[in-house]
Amino acid sequence: MTLGITYGGIYGLGNDQASIRDRFGLLSLVAIGASNMAVASTIRIFAKEKSIVAQEIATNMYNTIPYFVAKAMAEVPPLIVYSGIFSAIIYPLTGLNPAKGKFQKFIGLTSLHTITTTAAGLAVGSIAPNSDVAIALLPPILVVSIIFDGKNISAESVPKPVRWLQEVGLVRWGFEALCANEFEGLKFDTSGPRRGPLIKTGSEALAQFGLDESTLRNAINAMFRVLGGGWLLSILGLTLTKQKFEIMYAP
Repeated sequence: MTLGITYGGIYGLGNDQASIRDRFGLLSLVAIGASNMAVASTIRIFAKEKSIVAQEIATNMYNTIPYFVAKAMAEVPPLIVYSGIFSAIIYPLTGLNPAKGKFQKFIGLTSLHTITTTAAGLAVGSIAPNSDVAIALLPPILVVSIIFDGKNISAESVPKPVRWLQEVGLVRWGFEALCANEFEGLKFDTSGPRRGPLIKTGSEALAQFGLDESTLRNAINAMFRVLGGGWLLSILGLTLTKQKFEIMYAP
């Protein structure tokens, strides 16, 4: 709610040329903010929760997979609710694309993006030995995700050994999905002041920012891949770092 009100109090989008850059900036902040909050909260909580879970798994109360499936299923509904509240505030206040179905897609995309980044936080928390280490890993993860968000560095300039990071970026796919949904079908006024080349349509705006080849379907599929990979790594991390306790018998 705080983020939605803050963005809504600053951004007032129209259909002039200046609004093009403003839309990209706002959607970038939405993607980065969701990633930051989801990963940070998950890493802090999950690393502490592991100490309790480890003891219960060691006493055969349940296994790793049933626990993780239950945890993932329990966390998804609240994330969707929070994303819905955020979207309901920011969408009308900022003046995002009012076309039919765009708002519903915005809620779905922000929800999926938040769930995906939460899965990444679970993966980091599952391998971190304690909460201090998990929190220490948070800044570099977020910085790398922001660098490879799709607009801060061109794909050709990325060093070859780390190009794979573009495919698993926590911010990139959410940002590209939001941009594809927002700019599709938009038309901009060409009579007012502008910066740079004149842009008439949303498709031209996406091309200007190097996102002309990005599609909503590809971005959603990529987020599902990152989500599945995060959950799988979380299960493996919990399994490989499972603690063992010595059973004490009466003398």
